Amino acid sequence: MPEREGEWTTDWANTKFEAYYRYFQKILPEEEWDTFMEYMRKTLPTTFRLPAGKLTTPTIVDIIATVHIPHLSGIEFEGENVDPPRILPWYPRGLGYEFSAPKRVLRKLPEMKEFHQFLVYQTEVGNVSRQEAVSMVPPLLLDVQPHHVVLDACASPGSKTAQLVEALHTRIDPTSGDASFVPFPSGIVIANDSEYTRAQLLVHQSARLPTPSLMVTNLDASLFPTLRTENGEPLLFDRILCDVPCSGDGTLRKNVGIWKKWNVGDGNGLHSLQLRILLRAMNMLRPGGKIVYSTCSMNPIENEAVLAAALNQHPGQYLLAPTSHLLPGLIRRPGLASWKIATGVPSKEAEVLTDEGDLNNHQDFDSYEAYCQATDGGEMKVRFHKSMWPPVNVSELGLENCLRIYPHLQNTGGFFVALMHKLPGSPEATSFPDPTTTSVDLPGDSVPERDDSVLKSPTKRAASPPSQPPLPKKAKMSKNWNSKGTNAKSGMVIGSIGTNPGGAVFKEAPFTFISEADPLLQESLRVHFLQIAISFLKRLHLNSSFPSANVFVRHPPTDFMKTFYFCNSLVKSVILHNPLERIRLVSAGVKAFSRQDMGPAKSLPQLALRFTNEGILTVVDFVDDGVKVHADLETLKSLLSMQFPLLDQLTSGSFAESTRSKPTGSYIVAVKPGKTDDGVLRHTLILPLWKSSTSVSLMVDKQGKSAISLQVFGKDVSVVPKTEEPSAKNQIGDLEDEL
Repeated sequence: MPEREGEWTTDWANTKFEAYYRYFQKILPEEEWDTFMEYMRKTLPTTFRLPAGKLTTPTIVDIIATVHIPHLSGIEFEGENVDPPRILPWYPRGLGYEFSAPKRVLRKLPEMKEFHQFLVYQTEVGNVSRQEAVSMVPPLLLDVQPHHVVLDACASPGSKTAQLVEALHTRIDPTSGDASFVPFPSGIVIANDSEYTRAQLLVHQSARLPTPSLMVTNLDASLFPTLRTENGEPLLFDRILCDVPCSGDGTLRKNVGIWKKWNVGDGNGLHSLQLRILLRAMNMLRPGGKIVYSTCSMNPIENEAVLAAALNQHPGQYLLAPTSHLLPGLIRRPGLASWKIATGVPSKEAEVLTDEGDLNNHQDFDSYEAYCQATDGGEMKVRFHKSMWPPVNVSELGLENCLRIYPHLQNTGGFFVALMHKLPGSPEATSFPDPTTTSVDLPGDSVPERDDSVLKSPTKRAASPPSQPPLPKKAKMSKNWNSKGTNAKSGMVIGSIGTNPGGAVFKEAPFTFISEADPLLQESLRVHFLQIAISFLKRLHLNSSFPSANVFVRHPPTDFMKTFYFCNSLVKSVILHNPLERIRLVSAGVKAFSRQDMGPAKSLPQLALRFTNEGILTVVDFVDDGVKVHADLETLKSLLSMQFPLLDQLTSGSFAESTRSKPTGSYIVAVKPGKTDDGVLRHTLILPLWKSSTSVSLMVDKQGKSAISLQVFGKDVSVVPKTEEPSAKNQIGDLEDEL
């Protein structure tokens, strides 16, 4: 049996698991079972992918192909061959990779340590995403386009959300098939999770892929509220991903603790929650839209049974789409058309079960009615729903179109995926009740659901009333703003303080949109400061096409403005036309501009705004040429290797001379493609720059500089930042004159 290196060992066996799937559900032909179990006991390979439309992707692909794969080919470790990374045969454009090196190889083999360091830095800046192979499948099937309205209903920890965001920012040319980056898509992705701490994890993960089109909410997916836009109509989704909480037995290769805890009742306990989440999603989908339902479980009670019940709730409106032509190279098996329920009722011969896992002595009920009749409506009835049994029309639902992915097929984890199409002409969300104001019953019966707290090891935590976040310090509000962040004169909602239907307190910093033309907002703000802020926004030379009304801050309007965020128009519409304590909005948009401290707090010109590295690609097309400067590779190397280089030290090209005459402030540097003796750049690099009277500095953190260094120069040439930046007192006089 394999071991968890440096941690602990496990038997990697569970007799209940084998009995349930091998003999009771018969998910595989008998001749495949031993091979299936052999792979279930192997360590899962490491897999990662690259975004199709990002400018850095061709460079990363070339570095992997020409540097790391040859470097890792033909080497041995402790007498065994170490395979280099290989391309996943089914991932589009060859942008998915896997390698099977154990952790001890990563730690000890120099060549592998170098590759691992490369991946870590590229992951930190969003050029690479480390993700389990089968987890990549659901977002790919959704086929997200830049204009789509997308919901990731159970999003944390966020790897699939990242795929959806990447797709939103990618346009595929229908003729050439080429992928290009879309910096400012009109669509949105709403990433939701019921646990507050997991929602915060989504915020952290999304920082690697900054976008003006993302919203993060903290809601029970089965009670997701109907969102409204400025015209009062419900916001319908074009694409919804329901990667629901599940028992997780498809992850046994990495979550080895499940071997000891797995029980036949785990999937039964989650069935009703999974069905409620899917039904809610079906009510929010636009006709012609798509839903992907997925789990990392192999249990038909969590998969085919959920889909069958949901489809019968919407007869003639949805179909399970064929997927055999999608993702060629991905080996999959069809969905099941029959399954059994492990009710725990002993057969007449056994009379009593000594162990619930003793499936040979379970009584097999062909229908829910037969089960109810045999148990006479007793106490056992509360554990099961009619929707768990195969319906009489099961052969007509197209369940064979589902994807079952097993570990032995392509050395992956276990996974279940189904693609659902909503037919044109189907009823829209206006004809369905809002679950936040109307109770929703399960189809086919009124049996109370099983308490999900009995679950031992759900891979995604079952939905529950969102946990209480830590309360921030109480914000100071002017007399015109009440405790809900609403202006008493204008009625404009800018904040969210309240409770959800489950009673959990929700208190997030408000979302305050900045508008020079809003007299009520000016009255509530320190007018002098607002004028300075607007002045500096203008000094960034954003042209007239920049949607400045979409800039907002995350604090009450009387507080000091430190960071300015930016979102697209649809995100803004959702924020302004829905009570924020009801949609429990945690995060939105991208950090676009930030305050640059210029001197002592008592000095008037203590504020200057600068472009941020997170938002640079979003705003660059809205910036006039006057704040753009050009640099070559030698200058880039100097900017990376020196924290505050003097202009006199930058002698390569015309960068120093073209920058010297510019006033103190924020600029955008465009590094031209080129080649030197020690580096090569294959695409234009766009970076934020701060210029003082005598020096400049790249406004990129250490991880970002290291990632750029490894891409361009093949080694990390960046300098370790000092704990404190040098004083900027000599810059104050220049700034006062410009103000």
